[in-house]
Amino acid sequence: MNMVHAQKDTTAAEQYIRSARTASNKAIAIKDIATVAKYWKDDYVEISSDGSLICGKEAVTADWKKMFEGDPSIRFERQFQKIEFARGGTVAIEKGILIYTAPYNYKGYYTALWRKIDGMWITQMENFVSVQ
Repeated sequence: MNMVHAQKDTTAAEQYIRSARTASNKAIAIKDIATVAKYWKDDYVEISSDGSLICGKEAVTADWKKMFEGDPSIRFERQFQKIEFARGGTVAIEKGILIYTAPYNYKGYYTALWRKIDGMWITQMENFVSVQ
């Protein structure tokens, strides 16, 4: 693969990942967990700010449902800052800022590992770290 072709491939991939993040944030705002989860692999892993680890799309979906039902005022979003590609353009790391606006009002960082599988980009894992 020449460099021009590789750059076009990662440019399209970056646009897709950014678009997926925007759609995911919109879904979070209306508590549409199914739309958020459509970007997760079946064996998706979430590491929360408290260090807890949840494995599997079904388990994380159930946890988010419980979270939103327990406190409907929860509001958060992930604002992407940078996406980098490795392994010939089939693995990407997305880095950005995590912002909780209700009820906690704190900020932090997130990373998301994306993988291109069978031509589709999907999230393998996300790590959230609150610092403020």
